[in-house]
Amino acid sequence: MRMSLICSMVAFAAASAVAGPVFDEPPGGDAGTTREDAKDVKASNGGSVGVITGSLTGSSGLMGGYGDYQDVYRIYIEDPMQFRAETAYLGGGEALRDPMLFLFNEAGQGIIANNDVDDGVLGSKIHNDAGNGEYFFTEPGIYYLAITSALSEATAEVGGDPLALFEMGLPSNQTGIIQPRETWSQYSWTAWTTPSDFSNFGTYEIMLNGVGSVPGPAGMAVLGLAAIGRRRRR
Repeated sequence: MRMSLICSMVAFAAASAVAGPVFDEPPGGDAGTTREDAKDVKASNGGSVGVITGSLTGSSGLMGGYGDYQDVYRIYIEDPMQFRAETAYLGGGEALRDPMLFLFNEAGQGIIANNDVDDGVLGSKIHNDAGNGEYFFTEPGIYYLAITSALSEATAEVGGDPLALFEMGLPSNQTGIIQPRETWSQYSWTAWTTPSDFSNFGTYEIMLNGVGSVPGPAGMAVLGLAAIGRRRRR
């Protein structure tokens, strides 16, 4: 466990040196928990972004559960085939020890998620590699990246009831990258379940690859025209 964490931290440090600038969750301005209040991730120079830093806050003890157990970021994936997001364990009493990562498309539909990287490794990692030369998604554009306190799962309203899209609570879904059931992929996430451990909060870093700055309004208009062109060519 200790060696895994040390190796991960060394790899993260090397990656951050070349991947691009750091995006900090604005002080006093929470990243939000929905698509509507998600924070746009961008570098000051409009280039690539290699790291997101932030924190989840909460209250533990008998009256625990009040606080911020989910952060949602609006990101621009410029290179889908190279996309990767991985948490770094910062160590110390103020670090988020057990995170979860989720990726949604612009409509809020679930794409991929991860609870634990492996047995005994509580960090979270997602990447765009479905195996056998296949990818989970292929289009560049706007996506939503969420980090939560395990187990706080993305839910959708189905028949008036909240449905856990990724079923993180199932033993088979504790490790590795998972997707929503095919019959549930049409639903957009609307809320989060209550975390299973109210004391699981703290600071975090998310190392990124394939992520650029979210464009301004003019840039978004150009992206929209490009997307229409791609659909017409198909």
